[in-house]
Amino acid sequence: MKLKYKIVLLVTGILIVSLVTLSVPIYWYTRSALENELDEQLLTVLELTAHSLNKHLTSALLQEPSLGSVRRQLESSMQNVVIRKIQGVALISPDQQILATAGSPGPEEALLLNIVHRALQGEAGEGVVSDIYRLENDAYLKTAAIPMELDEAARVVVVVYGGVEFMEYIEQLGGTIFWMSVITLLVAAGLTVVFSRSLVKPVQQLSGYAKAIQKNLHTSPVHLERKDELGDLSGALVDMHTEIKENEHRNKQLLSGIAHEIKNPLGGMELYTGLLREELHNDAAASEYLDKITASLHNLNQTVVSYLDYARPPKSEYKLLELQDLIGDVYRILEPEFRHQDIRFECRGAARLMTDESKVRRVFVNLLRNCIQAVTPGEGKVTVTIRNSDGQVELTIRDNGAGIAEQNLDKIFQPYFTTREKGYGLGLAIAKNIVDELNGSIFVDYVTGEGTCFIINFPRGSHD
Repeated sequence: MKLKYKIVLLVTGILIVSLVTLSVPIYWYTRSALENELDEQLLTVLELTAHSLNKHLTSALLQEPSLGSVRRQLESSMQNVVIRKIQGVALISPDQQILATAGSPGPEEALLLNIVHRALQGEAGEGVVSDIYRLENDAYLKTAAIPMELDEAARVVVVVYGGVEFMEYIEQLGGTIFWMSVITLLVAAGLTVVFSRSLVKPVQQLSGYAKAIQKNLHTSPVHLERKDELGDLSGALVDMHTEIKENEHRNKQLLSGIAHEIKNPLGGMELYTGLLREELHNDAAASEYLDKITASLHNLNQTVVSYLDYARPPKSEYKLLELQDLIGDVYRILEPEFRHQDIRFECRGAARLMTDESKVRRVFVNLLRNCIQAVTPGEGKVTVTIRNSDGQVELTIRDNGAGIAEQNLDKIFQPYFTTREKGYGLGLAIAKNIVDELNGSIFVDYVTGEGTCFIINFPRGSHD
């Protein structure tokens, strides 16, 4: 997962946990406190009602529910306890028959009978309170009941019920908490995105810089104008890049000096070998030995020239080239090698490029020779494709050889690395060195068993 997504998830997770940890307890504490206060009021009114009722009249009504005058007297006394938060009072028999009511019309009978059932299961004089009910008209109601002993054999249940007015505010509080949470999350998400960009963007720049160094050591340094740890990292990366280039320059100077020290006496040895051949031209055995010496000196001289090309390439001289023509010239140079191994060659596309002709020619020679050595004689095919793309010229050189082993992909452009018995391991290193110097890039793509594809990108330069 990308770093920016991890930051967003982390901050969002912390906010959600924080909001839940703070808002849920506030919501339930507020609701519980108000509900407990209402419960105490209901129980207080309930006890007052139970004590104020005339037991003689209540007992008479229980025995004969049709006594209207008795009911009216009881309802009149019950009406005295109906206050603002108490909507009504009911007197219910153990067989769940409503004997008398006072106040506003009561809730559904099922709600009253439910609290009556709970009250009858408890001890006499012990009140019980229901949960908060939500009615069909979106009003809230709460009931309380207490069993009232009339004599040893009879008892009734007194029920009071009242509206839960604070639930409107509780709902508002819940909605407020919800929308505050949504707004907080949105603001936090926006701030997190801004923060993550300020953190992730320089990391991406440094990552791109590191990859650019890997592809081309001569890439331009990336300086982050920051005074934090990322700025320190940028400075350390630039210092490392500079040190690597200096080390490479010193190594190439050393290699160039050694190659020159070897090349100078080689020239003299080849000269004296030629003079000695003239002196011994009548001696067949001596001439054969001199031919072997000459061949070895020539191979050694070629090796030294390769080291010099790698260590000290000449300065670039730019001019406008037709790449397809240059590749055609290179093919004509290598045509005997293609014909000798019966390898097919094809060049597609065209492009103009402002670059150094001799250096680009050397790149193509090295890469095409690498393809010749990789394919099977009689079955080989090499294809060069030229494309113009996004201000760049892209060249692909593909063969149908055995491909490059995966473990060698990171090594093929390293100096002196080769998988062949005869080879100096400098051809691809020289090609990459030249491409880097010309501000281009080169990398290899492959599919095991399906050949190798070198992809080169050059900036087009200032031309039509």
